[in-house]
Amino acid sequence: MRDHRPQTAAHLLDSDGLTSIQQRAAALSKLNSAVKSHLNCAEHCRVSNYRQGVLIIETASAAWSMRLNYERYQLITKLREKLLPKLQDIEVKVNPTLAAVAIRKQDKIPDIIQKPISDVAAQHLLATAENAPNKVKACLERLAKLAKNKTS
Repeated sequence: MRDHRPQTAAHLLDSDGLTSIQQRAAALSKLNSAVKSHLNCAEHCRVSNYRQGVLIIETASAAWSMRLNYERYQLITKLREKLLPKLQDIEVKVNPTLAAVAIRKQDKIPDIIQKPISDVAAQHLLATAENAPNKVKACLERLAKLAKNKTS
């Protein structure tokens, strides 16, 4: 029976506990790289856990989940031969946060480049502001003022 009583942080971080956590993380990292080498979806999936003969893989979307399910048996046989002889099954779960990470990596959003407002454009803005309602007039005058600030 397991001991479920609260434990101090010192007890959790003693050399045995920290070593086992570190070894588990290293094993999962190695397993993750092995799975990604066999699949062509490195940025869309990752190994989440391995317990009791079941490998849990997280994917970015249901589409990638279906694709992995098609390749499940081939992946099981490859992993049994090379890394996990006791592997029984692969469970695929959808984790939408992986999609957000993949999008951020792929689409590096460029910085906004502000082009300066020319003096001619500032004059047109001021001319338009003369006949505009008060709210719009204030906005147009602020825009025209930006052009004057850039030149000075």
